[in-house]
Amino acid sequence: MNKEDFINKIEELKSYAVLYENGIKSNVIEKCSFIVEVGALTIGTDDTGKVITQNTNTPTQFSQEAVDEIMNICFKNGNGEKVLPKVYGRNEWYRSRLDMVNESLELLEQMKS
Repeated sequence: MNKEDFINKIEELKSYAVLYENGIKSNVIEKCSFIVEVGALTIGTDDTGKVITQNTNTPTQFSQEAVDEIMNICFKNGNGEKVLPKVYGRNEWYRSRLDMVNESLELLEQMKS
């Protein structure tokens, strides 16, 4: 990785940190406050409302009723093995991502020096 790519990656991570901090700070009472993960992907919906897996920094949030329905769907990994979804509260999910980004930034800043 050249120096310019390295600096761009640091800036990208800083923008994610701001995104996740804002996700935590907008602490309002919501009916749809759960995020569901399957492996490394989050659950979302497409334009027709069909449940999909996605790789996103701002995942879809679901109500408890929707989470209950999602938990009944059978998800499989590339080897055909069943993968159980994990449910997180919105703030918990954003905080864990913020922690990962901050740890990565700290390591990259040390490498930069």
